[in-house]
Amino acid sequence: MKINDRKVQTITSRITRLRENMIKHHINVYYVPSDDFHGSEFVSEYFKEREYMSGFRGSAGTLIVTEDMAGLFTDGRYFLQAENELTGTDIVLFKMGETGVPDINEFLFDKLEDGMTLGFDGRCVTAAKALSIQKYFTKKNKKIFLKGELDLVGDIWENRPKLPKEPAYMLALSYAGESIESKLARLREAMEKEGADSLILTSLDDIAWLLNIRGNDIKCSPMVLAYMIITVTTITFYCGNGTKEDDKLTKVYDALTEKGIQIKGYFDIYQDIEVLDKETYVIADLDKVNYRLYCCLKQDKIVDILNPTTSFKAVKNRIEIENQKKAHIRDGVAYARFLYWFKNICHKEEISELVIADRLLMERKKQEGFVSESFEPIVAYKEHGAIVHYSPTQETNCPLGNRSFVLIDTGAQYFEGTTDITRTLSCGELTEEEKRHYTLVLKANLALGNAKFLKGATGASLDMLARKPLWENGLDYNHGTGHGVGYFSNVHEGPNSIRYRVGEGKNVSIPFEAGMISSNEPGLYITNQYGIRLENMIVCVERENNAFGCFLEFDTLTLVPFELEAIIPEMLSDKEKVLLNSYHARVYKEISPYLDEEEKSCLAAMTREVALQQDSKLNAG
Repeated sequence: MKINDRKVQTITSRITRLRENMIKHHINVYYVPSDDFHGSEFVSEYFKEREYMSGFRGSAGTLIVTEDMAGLFTDGRYFLQAENELTGTDIVLFKMGETGVPDINEFLFDKLEDGMTLGFDGRCVTAAKALSIQKYFTKKNKKIFLKGELDLVGDIWENRPKLPKEPAYMLALSYAGESIESKLARLREAMEKEGADSLILTSLDDIAWLLNIRGNDIKCSPMVLAYMIITVTTITFYCGNGTKEDDKLTKVYDALTEKGIQIKGYFDIYQDIEVLDKETYVIADLDKVNYRLYCCLKQDKIVDILNPTTSFKAVKNRIEIENQKKAHIRDGVAYARFLYWFKNICHKEEISELVIADRLLMERKKQEGFVSESFEPIVAYKEHGAIVHYSPTQETNCPLGNRSFVLIDTGAQYFEGTTDITRTLSCGELTEEEKRHYTLVLKANLALGNAKFLKGATGASLDMLARKPLWENGLDYNHGTGHGVGYFSNVHEGPNSIRYRVGEGKNVSIPFEAGMISSNEPGLYITNQYGIRLENMIVCVERENNAFGCFLEFDTLTLVPFELEAIIPEMLSDKEKVLLNSYHARVYKEISPYLDEEEKSCLAAMTREVALQQDSKLNAG
């Protein structure tokens, strides 16, 4: 039997068993999200129920199982990947946002009759999501029941991985840049302004930031599985079994308890929240707090606002920014050594997507302060590059040829910060169309990186700067142009983002502030042919104050050359050439001192100047 046939049979068997469980518990439709108990984007193996049930490995997607069908909903980043991984199963792919495709609420409304029950594990579904479903049905005069206390997938998951038990540790002040006491004081001031006596904190990156704590409970994200309840007089941290003897807590127990922080077991929050004072107001970001916790609160006492910690940590302090610059120099050195290998050595032997991923990781591991990759590496040759978030596996691994592109999107976690870099490299002969498309994406990256804008502008305001070169040519990419990036934290961090589609509720574009770090990653994807994405990390800085207001700009943190062989110089204006030359000169200046002579010579060739059309030098600003 072929591997794919076995996979299809396995998925079919699991869905059959889930339906049997649904009947047992009187559930008509079961909802399987991608989240853990904390709404994390990336989750530990224990929480990968949607992947277990469907075989789809992408980081975003929702499986919905009814009595007679199953549907997988995912966004444009994963359309091609989902099509491949669902092949042969009876699971229907719903391409979210496409014309004629129902959204999840519409689909559920069609499948659930009046009085039926929707089931889900309420610990893995945010309160906001569950309430939005209920509100949708109420508006359309249909009553359904939500049953969020059952983990039906967990009931049938044989040999399920255990909850991670990696040790937590404290992040030194020389990295964090602000003490726990200072952060808690700021948080309590925000609580007082909202008239709240307590706050429920469940998002792992917020907890990590607030307590200057890190761990290894999620691959590529230095997070610790934990909850917190903060009141005007107490702070409780829920993690592990709550004792100093727990290996998970040994390194942090004294440091936290000495600051008056009580430590309890991970699941104890579900008991404590039941006895929380129901007559006082509590801040609970319902986009983060799970449905099971929400059901324990008195609804008319909830202050549903963005976690204050989310806004605080989005603006990096001086020490964090200086450390991030160091992290990007180290990452740039690792990348320059990789590029020397790629350009001069690797073509003497057969290499594949996985070999490239391994080589980049090897070079990064040599750098001081390296901890891990910041996400699963994306290395995609030719048509794989059109799958926006394709990651090679042993089954899909593709050898590189001597033409077209390989798209490489990788990053690292250092104690000094988090990196996220995408470069699209030439593997040999390129067509004129490939060069033209690469140049358009480069123009998009340069335009956003050189933005100057009034304070108050949002990512929605800035997004068109990047899309303009593509839109003018009838082209586009089906993902955001930029996301916030954490400090030695989640590589995708809100609330700052750069995208032209404005979200709903708290998930909207917010004004940029000096200190926010984001990605700048326009792209272009030609199905079944190739993909191009060029990504730098950028930090927002205050540049000028005058009678018209405060003007902000971006400084680029990433120090990795673009692919000059893929550029059509005539498509670039002299201003764009000056911007490119200036960036490449900086890359060489910052990175070359750490390279040997051969590596330095390779970097010099990759950062050589592009000739201007005019003799006069233009002001790149």
